[in-house]
Amino acid sequence: MKKLLKITKWLIITIFAITLLSILYLRFSRFSDKMIYQTNDTSYTEFKSELNYEEFYFEVDDDVKLHGVLFKPDSITSIGTIFHYSGKGMHLNSSMQETYRPFLDKGIQVFCFERRGFGKSKGKATNTSTLKKDALLIFDEIVAMDNVSGKPVIIWGQSLGGTFATMNASHRQEKISGLILEGTFGSFPDIGKVYANALNLENFKWVVPLIMNNDFPAKEEIKKLTIPTVIIHSKTDIQVPYELGKEIFDEANKGNTKFWDIDSKHIMGIYDYESKYVEEFMKMTRK
Repeated sequence: MKKLLKITKWLIITIFAITLLSILYLRFSRFSDKMIYQTNDTSYTEFKSELNYEEFYFEVDDDVKLHGVLFKPDSITSIGTIFHYSGKGMHLNSSMQETYRPFLDKGIQVFCFERRGFGKSKGKATNTSTLKKDALLIFDEIVAMDNVSGKPVIIWGQSLGGTFATMNASHRQEKISGLILEGTFGSFPDIGKVYANALNLENFKWVVPLIMNNDFPAKEEIKKLTIPTVIIHSKTDIQVPYELGKEIFDEANKGNTKFWDIDSKHIMGIYDYESKYVEEFMKMTRK
């Protein structure tokens, strides 16, 4: 009996040690970063658009160039610029361009870039900290351009891009006129827990914050903002539950933040509520 207890004791210690080491490995190797940002079959060789545009390549590291495009109004001088952080699978050579038309018609130009390993951008998106540096470097270059500087700049983040947008706004608040988020979440651990449920791993949600880094803590970053902010979330969003958008709003300063709940599919508000959606941006250009 003593021998059995001893074996059981060491078995429990061994299992605990293996579990702890596995968690530490997953956390410090940033294994989850690759899972978050990797998107299959999204590269292309030639950018095409019927819109008026200017193409850019940003050298952010040795042998790493990121692709970005500034979409411009056809016949009127721009009254401001939207710096757009798109969702996970939304590259520039796609139907995403159609979401920009309503803004261009109002005289607001739109810039968006593709993160490492996505679209026409090179490199590997395996480290959140690196992606954060990339985003701020490109933002600084764009807002310094002659046709951007001196006019309102609005940051727009959708879904995954909302975490980038909130980070960017909190670090460069003095350079922007407002922030608009749609269908986003307060942290990667938050959305990780949601997908743990989807995989029937409800009993293991506790491990998600232990293995996922939280380099984009939107619920913390949003507290720093004093600029006009609009958080849009569909009550029927099945990809990023409505409650996650409300959690961000709960942490925000209510004096400058508005919550707009809609009935739409995930990040489809611009299509279903075009006039009101665009007007939220127009208000920020008038500040």
